[in-house]
Amino acid sequence: MPSRNGEPAAATVLLERLEQNETLGRLAAAVSAPVGAVLGSGPLSDALRGRAVGHALHPLLVQVPLGAMLSASVLDLAQGARAGGQSRLLMGVTCLAVLPAALSGWAEWANADDRTKRVGIAHAALNVAGALASVASYLVRRRGWSPTAAVLTGVAGAAFSGGGMLGGHLSLVRKYASHDRPSDLEGTLRGRFPG
Repeated sequence: MPSRNGEPAAATVLLERLEQNETLGRLAAAVSAPVGAVLGSGPLSDALRGRAVGHALHPLLVQVPLGAMLSASVLDLAQGARAGGQSRLLMGVTCLAVLPAALSGWAEWANADDRTKRVGIAHAALNVAGALASVASYLVRRRGWSPTAAVLTGVAGAAFSGGGMLGGHLSLVRKYASHDRPSDLEGTLRGRFPG
């Protein structure tokens, strides 16, 4: 998307560089065969990819862990130890909900083109970091609420936010994970970025 002066936004330039990054390409090539063998085709892949509804399930499924993690963060900031049990429960939900979200993302990724796969590897790496920080936060919370648990949840949020930016690039710029044709081209041909 061009900025007001007609140049691409800095984030767009960075993300387009990721699409061409050779290191990410090598990582994607190494992971493609095992992921493709498990999630690349068949009924499981179709279900995880949302074939029946015509678009990817991944953007929908990520809302559960993100919502739970953000809710835990709000409780950490607003009530701290007084809401320790509730924030621990929410981080547990985050940890459990990450798995179906990740599987749906990998099923989409297994069928992507090379440029999309490169960005997808970076997206997955940030989300793995977020998931690991979430698990660490939950484990700390099992011993009782602490500022360390709250900080770990913040780290998870930062990692998931970075991953979300890359996910937005995949779906909005790369136009990946829509299985049906658009009902019309009006949005594509006549849509404008407000500014």
